[in-house]
Amino acid sequence: MITTIFFVFLAIYSNYLGKVAEKFKLPSLIGMMIAGALIGPYGFNKTPEFALSLAPMLKDIALVIVLFIGGLGIGADQIKKIGRPAILLSVIPATLEGFTVAYLSTIFLNFTFIQGAILGFIIAAVSPAVLIPSMVNLIHKNVGQKKSIPQLLLVGASADDTIAITLFTSFLAIYFGKIDGASFNIKTQLLTIPVSIVFSLIIGWIVALVGKKSFLKISNFKLKLAVIFLLCMTLRYVENRYHFSLYNSLLSIMSLGFFIRHYCGEGYREIHLGMNSIWKYGKIYLFTFVGMAIDPTLVGGYFFIGLTILFFSLTIRSLGVLIALIGTELTYKERLFCVIAYLPKATVQSAKAGIPLQMGVAGGEIMQAIAILSVLVTAPLGAIGINSTYKKLLKDA
Repeated sequence: MITTIFFVFLAIYSNYLGKVAEKFKLPSLIGMMIAGALIGPYGFNKTPEFALSLAPMLKDIALVIVLFIGGLGIGADQIKKIGRPAILLSVIPATLEGFTVAYLSTIFLNFTFIQGAILGFIIAAVSPAVLIPSMVNLIHKNVGQKKSIPQLLLVGASADDTIAITLFTSFLAIYFGKIDGASFNIKTQLLTIPVSIVFSLIIGWIVALVGKKSFLKISNFKLKLAVIFLLCMTLRYVENRYHFSLYNSLLSIMSLGFFIRHYCGEGYREIHLGMNSIWKYGKIYLFTFVGMAIDPTLVGGYFFIGLTILFFSLTIRSLGVLIALIGTELTYKERLFCVIAYLPKATVQSAKAGIPLQMGVAGGEIMQAIAILSVLVTAPLGAIGINSTYKKLLKDA
């Protein structure tokens, strides 16, 4: 009973601050993140332990729903338009930013290049929690659809995380390999990136293919929606539980949405509406708990050094976005929008910031501070940027 009351209160409170943010022409997610930060363990600490223990699961549920909706929003005809630039967007910005941070860390933080790369590829990942809901919203508003710009950014951002996380774990392994004197084959590790992407997409396709013969034929809509939701959560659970290096559940879930749309034809719209009704509440908990996870006190004395590193790394990241879009039909305004949309960081940084410190990496506390700073700076910057520029930089349909 107490649990139910708290989560009802949390939804009302966070949604209210989201509405307040909108009054100031800010995205509602900023208000929701502030709501979480205020009552979270690093604010007034008014969130019960049982709620904090459920936070990872609730964030996962919300993220799974919006990724699936994102997949439903991508048509087969659009994939033909966005294929090459989406692949380049998934590789170039994150890689350039990660290695830029690695180099700058040797100058400003006296890190080795390997230490810097560990930090770099925590920071390099774009935030699916911020970018994907924003792009889904643009699809609903029929903005940028003629050139499939939201879909391009959806696909690119989902694979971008695979690149960043794989390189993060690779450089962690190199670091400890050097300490232990063990050998480490970076070529083999890098080869896992394209294999992971393809494998994860195939998993989504196989589940949808099975669905074509089974659960997609269920006549009871609520039951069909429940089965699809449980399958999405199962795909996510497998990654969280077993941590297969060749499997990215976020890509598989988006792929599942794409192939269900393909196999259902116009029938996908009903599923889309059903998932949207769940997301209406899921987004409140996602952004509230993301806000709770941010500890601004960790930034400490690295504020100005961190800002300097972020300024240069985001500049190089933006250059990477522009390089990835060379040869597309996008106008200068549309390319600028893509640069802005690729700025926010939150999900990966909140989850990975403390890992180097926990594992005993030298300078781990500095890495945690700068990773948290990247969230504090870029999550609102990206969210506000997307919300305030899409009407000027993108065309409807």
